[in-house]
Amino acid sequence: MKNKLLSDSIVYIISPIILLAFTNYSTIIYFASALVFILSIYTIITKKRELRINVSGIIFSTTYILMFLFRQKVQKGFDMYIYDTCLMIVLTLIIVLPLLLNKNIFRQIYIDIRKCKNDNNLRILNNIKKINLDNDFKNLSFIFTIHLVSLILIRVFSIYIFGFESYENNFMIQVLLNIAFIIYEMYMVSKLMSKLKNNITIKKRSSRIKKSPISGRVIDIEQYKNMNK
Repeated sequence: MKNKLLSDSIVYIISPIILLAFTNYSTIIYFASALVFILSIYTIITKKRELRINVSGIIFSTTYILMFLFRQKVQKGFDMYIYDTCLMIVLTLIIVLPLLLNKNIFRQIYIDIRKCKNDNNLRILNNIKKINLDNDFKNLSFIFTIHLVSLILIRVFSIYIFGFESYENNFMIQVLLNIAFIIYEMYMVSKLMSKLKNNITIKKRSSRIKKSPISGRVIDIEQYKNMNK
């Protein structure tokens, strides 16, 4: 599991971040094309060999590459502030739109991680239902959406009210809001991780009980009846 999860992380998350960080405007197209090629080959290989596709990894890498491509033409300052605000809107839609289709991005991340452990869809879905993980995923989606929407509203207010000269007046409010939401999001994630860990512990205990040898002790029925007269 660790090797598959590590390789997925390197291909879908780490490689786009590192490779694009060392590009400039003249080489960005070549690096982006190389990344798309690598991602495509890796996805095809994992699909054929391991019968899985890391959907959340593909979404992240595709979004990051497109974000980086469009960002190259944006000037720093007020234009970049507007661009980042639009990016937050896109990220919000990535979380919200799947919910309309009865999907969940955090649920998909969990499924992709479990598939790295060679678990099949039926087993993963049964586990989600058994320990009621859907509520946790919905709560995560809700808090992340509120986080992004709050920032978007503040930034839109700054853009339209303060304008080019004073758009950073609400900077400290955004920082404090980010800190508050990130702390609570970390708490929710740690709570979910603890729930998953407890479920694994319970499974191990039940497995030990099933494997424990049955006692060979014989009960004398007549003696038992005499004792209870």
